[in-house]
Amino acid sequence: MLDKNVLNKTEPKNRKLTERKLIDAVGDIIRSTGYTGLGVNAIAKNAGVSKKLIYRYFGTVDSLIETYLVERDYWVTFSKKVSDAAVASNKKQTMIEFSSSIFENQFDFFFNEDEMQRIILWEISEKNNILNDLSRKREAMGEELLKLTDPYFKDSDINFRAVSAIIICGIYYSVLHTKKNASTICGLDLNTETGRKEITKAIRKIVELCFGSKKKKSV
Repeated sequence: MLDKNVLNKTEPKNRKLTERKLIDAVGDIIRSTGYTGLGVNAIAKNAGVSKKLIYRYFGTVDSLIETYLVERDYWVTFSKKVSDAAVASNKKQTMIEFSSSIFENQFDFFFNEDEMQRIILWEISEKNNILNDLSRKREAMGEELLKLTDPYFKDSDINFRAVSAIIICGIYYSVLHTKKNASTICGLDLNTETGRKEITKAIRKIVELCFGSKKKKSV
């Protein structure tokens, strides 16, 4: 019979490893069969562990899936960047650079992350409590960025929040369209590095124009 002290010493290490296996298993299943394959038995089998450990370590299957989604989501994981930007938020050029890079990096990230592409398709195609919660977390992080840019557009005829929404939606659609179809978008082939560079250049130009050409609202 194992000594209890030995069990206590090995459990934290084993738990961390098992949690990682289970989280990674969610990603494997999303990539291979899509979200419809995310059952407790399939996840446990993929991870090579007992399904009882899902409940022991995460409480529910939904909690495990949410842990994976939060870990992979671009907007939910960039809080440190927002905190760093807040320190220099009174400098206009810094905010232009920061805002542009956030959108440019989102485009690059989303283009290269097959799991997130599947997750966004899942999110817009059906109602799901897990994805609703993820969307709220994403919106909360986006709000932290927008709070930094809001002062630059106070009493302006430019609504940078609306511009941001269009940029983000454009990123999602352009990438999903490119990945699912062989056709170009407005003559641009986003499957080429040249085509993708044109998109990131356009994103930066839009941000620069917003910060540089704002006018007061007409009464």
